[in-house]
Amino acid sequence: MRRRKYEENKGLTGMGRDYSVYHMGTAEKLISLSLGAAAGTAAFCIFFGMCIPAAAAGIAGGAAGIKLGKKYFKEKRDENLLRQFRDFLDSMASSLSAGQNISGALCSAHGDIIQLYGEKSLMAEETGIIVNGIKNNLNAEELFEDFARRSGQGDIQTFSDTFGVCNRTGGNMREVIVRTAGTLSEKMQTEKEIDVIASKGKNELLLMAAMPFIIVPMLGTLGESGMSGNNPVNVAVKIVCAVLIALSVIAGRKITDIRI
Repeated sequence: MRRRKYEENKGLTGMGRDYSVYHMGTAEKLISLSLGAAAGTAAFCIFFGMCIPAAAAGIAGGAAGIKLGKKYFKEKRDENLLRQFRDFLDSMASSLSAGQNISGALCSAHGDIIQLYGEKSLMAEETGIIVNGIKNNLNAEELFEDFARRSGQGDIQTFSDTFGVCNRTGGNMREVIVRTAGTLSEKMQTEKEIDVIASKGKNELLLMAAMPFIIVPMLGTLGESGMSGNNPVNVAVKIVCAVLIALSVIAGRKITDIRI
């Protein structure tokens, strides 16, 4: 059965961004491709000492680099979105404290986000969609729910659900927004502290993964008759070792990638 092509969720207005999908720019593609191809070629040359077949390894490395680069840039985008969303909530809370209604607070927050991050920033784009949606008689609750669904972020979804309940029941919206912003700030700070603690293990992992690429060239000084030769046994051993190194790095990154 042919898999149905995924259609991006553009939201209620048709102008939203689907955060579950990341489209790499030309510069990002070139950086990821170059780094992956260079790493694949270098690894093959170091392990097997043959630079001509390394072109195939470079192609494979380039493909892997594109995939890893896409994941890396998507994670950075998600981090930026949450940071900007926290500042958006702070601005909303300040405006509500000054006596503005929800629509006025959203307009003020939109202007503050533009001043902080620029017109092309993620939250400037999202707040612009929400403000324009309200001007076109769309419900703020539905617009926040649409944004939360597209973002794929649990924190934004929680805020959207709380905002909806509070909006329908007439709760203290300012208190809800202030507490949500505070909780999000504490979570981001905790993740930074965890990342600092885990950085030691990440550095040790990278060091251990790099050691074979230092040891193998050193063994080359022993000559073709030594361990660095490319006889069938040595080639098989090197392939197994390369696979084990790759699996160890993947497993190590999953273990050290702690999220709350």
